[in-house]
Amino acid sequence: NMYKKVLEKTNSKINVIVATSGDTGAAAINAIKDIKNMKIFVLHPNKKISDIQRKFMTTTNSKNVFNIALDGNFDDCQKLVKLMFANNNFNKSINMSGVNSINWSRIVIQIIYYFYSYFKVANKYEQINFSVPTGNFGDIYAGYVAKKMGLPINKLVVATNKNDILKRVINTGVYKPKDVEYTVSPSMDIQVASNFERLIFDLCNNSASETLRLMNDLSQKGEFKLNNDQVKKITENFSSESLSEKETKSVIKEFFKNQKILIDPHTAIGVGVIKKISLEGKTVILATAHPAKFSDVVLKETGVKPELPEKLNDILKKKEKYKNLPNNLKSVQDYILEKI
Repeated sequence: NMYKKVLEKTNSKINVIVATSGDTGAAAINAIKDIKNMKIFVLHPNKKISDIQRKFMTTTNSKNVFNIALDGNFDDCQKLVKLMFANNNFNKSINMSGVNSINWSRIVIQIIYYFYSYFKVANKYEQINFSVPTGNFGDIYAGYVAKKMGLPINKLVVATNKNDILKRVINTGVYKPKDVEYTVSPSMDIQVASNFERLIFDLCNNSASETLRLMNDLSQKGEFKLNNDQVKKITENFSSESLSEKETKSVIKEFFKNQKILIDPHTAIGVGVIKKISLEGKTVILATAHPAKFSDVVLKETGVKPELPEKLNDILKKKEKYKNLPNNLKSVQDYILEKI
């Protein structure tokens, strides 16, 4: 809505480019569809998100919405978006913007519900914990900013699946991506967590040159190493644990048995990891997705099929529209230029 107001005032156009691991794309499309002077291009990893997640995006019948199924993983999608931002000639020529957590405004908005939930469950000045299922480190980074703003947070728990690069760097100080493994929690199948760079900038005392040095080590050597003081600062604020596929499925089953609530695999990881970590005080678990988006695994573990809200059921029957493209920057840029 802010974009819309500015574009009307300046009589200009904007093209929003988004990389999604499953959920952000649908939210962005829902916000931007049919808005005048705006087009949105969403890259998702081909055949590596759930059918429902894909259909939320690809069944939108709007002339300003373009879905790209990229032959690669989410890291590849995000890398291409970053390269497009870095190409000044390209991004200025299309007046490019972003919506996912590359965009700082996304982090700003996510800070709010840390405060909101704190005031719902905590007594005055009581320190509490947050368990956050995360792959790209954006959601939990918002919690870190909330803590820096003064919210009494004890520990931010980085809950992850077997793509556990965040757990490894928090526990060892070494950031070294491995191959992405595909899981029942696909929105966390990430090895290059974009927003971790924001935390590094903070750990480097806001030194752009030191942050750049570490990022260059990552791109050139395939890893970087934090010093002991930086690791100490991380562990003062964060804890991390991961769940295997078997453990994740077990949590879905047990949570339904004990609470009579269906949860998706990502939320299950947020629930499961706190049993592995010793925490003082209350812990808020951030649920991340509707279980119907992952109905196959939820049905298998609970015997109950989670249903989509009635008003969304029609996406199962609607025709899908998306373009399959190779993992190639030029191919994606050419497609965008063709459509604008």
